[in-house]
Amino acid sequence: MRRVGGTAAYLALLLATHVAVFHVLSPGAREDVLRAISTNLADMGWTAPFRLVGSALVADTSGTVLDNVLIIGLGVTVCLGYLEYRLGLLRAASVFAITHVAVTLIVLAVVAVAVSTGRYPGEVEHDLDYGVSFGALGAIGAVTTFLPKPLRVPWALIAVLFPLTAADWYGLLPDYSTVGHCLSAAIGVVLSFTLVRRRTSPTPTE
Repeated sequence: MRRVGGTAAYLALLLATHVAVFHVLSPGAREDVLRAISTNLADMGWTAPFRLVGSALVADTSGTVLDNVLIIGLGVTVCLGYLEYRLGLLRAASVFAITHVAVTLIVLAVVAVAVSTGRYPGEVEHDLDYGVSFGALGAIGAVTTFLPKPLRVPWALIAVLFPLTAADWYGLLPDYSTVGHCLSAAIGVVLSFTLVRRRTSPTPTE
């Protein structure tokens, strides 16, 4: 457990915040909390740093069972845990944080341009946007380098393209969540062969 203590602690924190936000708070208080940590375009401003951190501390479990299994089960529990096991807490957390922050900011730019050009409806600027999916997909992409060589390309392609199967399309442009999920997996794959691959020491035994 010591080898994946950071991932275990993060999962425990996500469970605690889920219980507190969705099972303890009143509906009005819940809405206030989620609005306070949401990274949607309309609410971002000087509170952006707080929102970038806060949005990664509450998992969005409103999707399907498969969505939750892929994000929490595969992405955080398995892949982030494996990255911590192989690379240590700092590098694993860096993969998650880099993906979460970078993709959130890119998605904000995509929303701004798409709304201004009429590709997205204006109300998407106000959509609640929080959760761990960007970081989780980054972790899924980042384990690519540890797979047997014949599996690396198929794994990377599935990780990057699978989100498109659930996309809502606005002409040729998928919804901003799908854009973020595809980008997260792609950035994770890139990190897999840069930040991750530089660590060439064997699996720790302590």
